[in-house]
Amino acid sequence: MNKHRKTTVISIILICIIALLGGLGIWLHKTYSKNLIYETTYSFAFGSRRVKIYDNGEVYDDTEVEEPNHKENFTYLKTLTAEQTQALQDKKASGASEEELSDYVIQLVYGVKEFSNTGKY
Repeated sequence: MNKHRKTTVISIILICIIALLGGLGIWLHKTYSKNLIYETTYSFAFGSRRVKIYDNGEVYDDTEVEEPNHKENFTYLKTLTAEQTQALQDKKASGASEEELSDYVIQLVYGVKEFSNTGKY
């Protein structure tokens, strides 16, 4: 094999590898990226509970109870069904008030109408 042909084959192989890696990167980003669709804070007597809901249905929350130097530490709580996620997005798009959305989410995510004084549900 002459030198020119060897260089061409190596170049083609490198281009294919780069294209495959780029495609894999794009696919992974689309598969695992998530956009925040709703976030709120519920206050109770001795602290607060923050909740974040993403477009893939994942719900994360962070509870702070009488801790003045609290650092956010959102933990996975549950995953909403596609129907529940869509219903929340529809309710938000329909112009529901923040109070209506907040009441809807606390019932949807936690299954309660309000938290106890320490944030239990």
